[in-house]
Amino acid sequence: MAFDLLLKNATLVLPDALLEGDCAIEGGQIVDIGELSGKAKREIDCTGKVVLPGVIDMHVHFRDPGYTEKEDFWTGSQAAAAAGITTVIDMPNTEPLVTTIEALEEKRKIVEAKSLVNFGLYFGATETNLDEVKRLKNVPGVKVCTAHTTGDLLVTSDKVLGELFKLDHLYIVHSEDAAILEANQKKYADSTDVCDHSRIRSAEAAIKSTKRILALAKKYDTRVHITHLSTKGEVDALAKAKTDRITADCTPHHLFFTEEVYGHFDTFVKVNPPLRTEDDREALWLALSQGLIDAIATDHAPHTIQEKSLPFPKAPSGIPGVETLLPLLLDAVNHGELALEDVAYFLGQGPAQILGLGSKGRITTGSDADLVIVDMDEERILEASHLRSKCGWSPFEGLQMRGWPTHTIINGHVVYENGKLNEAFRGKEITLN
Repeated sequence: MAFDLLLKNATLVLPDALLEGDCAIEGGQIVDIGELSGKAKREIDCTGKVVLPGVIDMHVHFRDPGYTEKEDFWTGSQAAAAAGITTVIDMPNTEPLVTTIEALEEKRKIVEAKSLVNFGLYFGATETNLDEVKRLKNVPGVKVCTAHTTGDLLVTSDKVLGELFKLDHLYIVHSEDAAILEANQKKYADSTDVCDHSRIRSAEAAIKSTKRILALAKKYDTRVHITHLSTKGEVDALAKAKTDRITADCTPHHLFFTEEVYGHFDTFVKVNPPLRTEDDREALWLALSQGLIDAIATDHAPHTIQEKSLPFPKAPSGIPGVETLLPLLLDAVNHGELALEDVAYFLGQGPAQILGLGSKGRITTGSDADLVIVDMDEERILEASHLRSKCGWSPFEGLQMRGWPTHTIINGHVVYENGKLNEAFRGKEITLN
């Protein structure tokens, strides 16, 4: 019997090594790895190219339903697929908010019809929907916001957090202290300087909240994931509290930018949590190298150019990221800042382990055939005209990066190939292990 697809002469990034060889795919799964001689319905010559696990972006806002002038699941998933992302997990701050089982089911119907990539849908916790959270099944996680951000999800009460944390879910926490933010907003109420965004949503607010969440996680033995870690103080707190039930991610914009870029980008880099200092940025890179941070996720949060052009504080917070995630990290590999195995871990195995996706995130026999083929030598300048995201802009426009995806394979199907998408394909909702 012929394989469905055979990747020949590749550099395969396995969990513990690089292997020069072939990868056979049958029925949506990897069925063999090594020097293979079998026939296939289709063969792709990967000479000179690298094959990585498909990217799992565990933090996106595809704005669907409710804010589809910014993005929708069709445009967002196109952008993701063309950038090597095979699975996305979407946040619940859509309209209506995904805080009821009914809203979750309605959103699922919309996404199933549109998504080119595999997907999962987070549920949102509030102060009043504990009964709904108790009824949840097969969701990748429950989003908890401890301070107001984009959308209207908020949980500040220790009592409510305690009741939530008693339940067996993964909690994805946007961690900032609401009282500190409120006090700072009053202090800077008349400011029109975007630099004050980093003072209003201060490092102190993030650190205090994260210490509190880590203490509650320990008390209730809860699976807690701190998303978009941004400060050295949070890294230090995580180092003391880290267990296999406490995980964290950081974003590319916090890895590659500091608050010094406000002068160039103005409100286009207004984001929650804000850009931080060089010391904070360096702490995140060190935390990656030490295994304290388990994943890199985009927090893809697009707004229109018109919205982002508004003056501070009217411009909304958030930047797009799915189309630059993998190229930025491949470029970092080419500059000696990361290894290919690091990219495979932080974008594949790490997120899969956090989310309980045992069949994804690794190039191993029996794993799902979600893969990305990359050309580590291709150099390209990011241009707005090449972006597929509906918002049509990126803070990384004009940056020359070396290392770009050429093919994206999802569930064993070639969905993206040399600039072209298979628009008839649809991804599947993830199945949790």
